[in-house]
Amino acid sequence: MNHDEQRRKKQPNPLVLAVMLTGVLLLEVHPKAASSASAVSDPMAIAGQLVRNTRNLLRQTIDPYRLPEAVSEAVEQDLSYKLGIPASELSITDYSLESQPRQCQDNAEPPEDCTDTSLQPWRIVVADRWVYRSDPQGQSLQLETPDVPVSYLPAEVANAVLEASARRSGLDIAELSITQIQVRDWPNLCLEVDASGKNCHTGTVPGWQIAIAAGQKRLVYHVDRAGKVLLFNSALSSTLDPLEQPPLPSGLATLVKADLTEKVGISSEQLDIAEYSPQSWSDSCLGLLHSQAVCDRNTVNGWRIVLSNGGTRWVYRTDATGKTLGLETSISEPLNPKN
Repeated sequence: MNHDEQRRKKQPNPLVLAVMLTGVLLLEVHPKAASSASAVSDPMAIAGQLVRNTRNLLRQTIDPYRLPEAVSEAVEQDLSYKLGIPASELSITDYSLESQPRQCQDNAEPPEDCTDTSLQPWRIVVADRWVYRSDPQGQSLQLETPDVPVSYLPAEVANAVLEASARRSGLDIAELSITQIQVRDWPNLCLEVDASGKNCHTGTVPGWQIAIAAGQKRLVYHVDRAGKVLLFNSALSSTLDPLEQPPLPSGLATLVKADLTEKVGISSEQLDIAEYSPQSWSDSCLGLLHSQAVCDRNTVNGWRIVLSNGGTRWVYRTDATGKTLGLETSISEPLNPKN
């Protein structure tokens, strides 16, 4: 055996050397990383434990706050299912790890689990509007902001609710307005409304809770996603406050009518103000998702104004003066609602 071969035999294996050097650095930077390995007497077992701990720490150091793909897919699929729109039209705009449990914050030496970000729940924001809470794996989801704009309500559902409200209130559809929509997962076909002993066919039913302004009353309906099952919630309707609103500032009606005339070519003389209410928008774009402008994240006080020509209702959002305005949606109106 020559001298070079003897020297190579004396040199440590590169993998073992890497483990040893990594272990030294790990002990200096993260002394607790070796705590679980110190109880093991076998040197190879200690080395294996150090490698596993190092891999976990490196993964956390490189990108400790990246949203797992399983969580993002679960959130997008869940909201897609609730709204009835393709998941490709939804995008996650913000996410963050939730605060650690109290025992992790108070203890001078918190449990080992507290150092593992993979065990912390997530807060996810979709389209700058809907907030979800999720477990680390995306298996348990909670939608904290169920309210949706009128534009997400299918026209057939809106028409069905407006027709039912017209029959119940005795008012024309032009005198009614949808004031609030929430996505809901009903536990069965009774939609959480007293069915008086009817067979409710248990099983989750995606749908909507919709509030209608009818004069000085509000009518609340529980609806399935297609609008085929529609039930009146008398108890919730009776608890809502009557509509009380300040008058619409002069000039705003003229501005939105002129904008709609330019957009669709309809004469302003054919348009009436069907409903209006003061609103606080979440940004300078008035919460309109289709806006391409850069939005300042400051609350903007303004108005929600509904125009009608007797066949279609157009919903506008404006700031307080009408300098900023945008069309939220349009809804077809049945011309001959049943009374």
